[in-house]
Amino acid sequence: MKSFSTLAKTCALLAFVVSGCASHTTIPDEDRVRLERSLPGRTFYLRHAMYVGPFWSDESKLYVTDIVPDEIPWVLNPAGVPIDPGAPTGVIPAGTRVRIVRLELPTGYAVATRNPFVPRYNPWLLLEVEGFPGKPVPTMVLRSDLGSQLEFEEEIDRFLSRDDLEPMLAKLPAPMRRAVNEKRLIEGMSSDVVAMAWGWPERRTIAPSPEGRREIWVWPSQRRSAVILGERLVSWEGTGALPAAEGI
Repeated sequence: MKSFSTLAKTCALLAFVVSGCASHTTIPDEDRVRLERSLPGRTFYLRHAMYVGPFWSDESKLYVTDIVPDEIPWVLNPAGVPIDPGAPTGVIPAGTRVRIVRLELPTGYAVATRNPFVPRYNPWLLLEVEGFPGKPVPTMVLRSDLGSQLEFEEEIDRFLSRDDLEPMLAKLPAPMRRAVNEKRLIEGMSSDVVAMAWGWPERRTIAPSPEGRREIWVWPSQRRSAVILGERLVSWEGTGALPAAEGI
């Protein structure tokens, strides 16, 4: 009887905590249900080479990201200082096949039960990655301002392709493909290949020039930038991150 009473109190406390923690997703319930039902089990291919490494203090997950892991301050400590998720331990090659295991939205329950030192207010996309162990679970962090099924699908499409990218990747010169999968830039890359190597920029400025269209790409944190002239990379500043160790 005592154990039943303790369980009841624990459940009541959890219910109180969850009820007092508002949902941090603005997506309508009907869109949420459709996404949670339709995404799991679907197969895609990585559009970019992805860093993989620690998921902050959650040892049950691995952080998968196209940009340098600490460039976006997803998590802040009580003093407002960004918490580094940790150095990447490897790179998942562009074109790798992945399967979505689960979409986890920041509902009131999810926020209340997540580790406080992870991106608890963001949607998470839990994956199976071909050639990688299932645990810790590879996990992508999505933007927190996605408000509809269409916006979610467009965001996922930025990173995951429905089509096998191997035929396109096979056309790249060997040094360029190697650079992509080491998340390095080399002169002459097209804009699409720059994105495959360094991920999507935070800001892109386009202007005409005598030599052709000039694009300046700037990544989050302003530590990396690139100049693309006439659809070819001509210069860049900054570097990616060096994995702390080979493999996972």
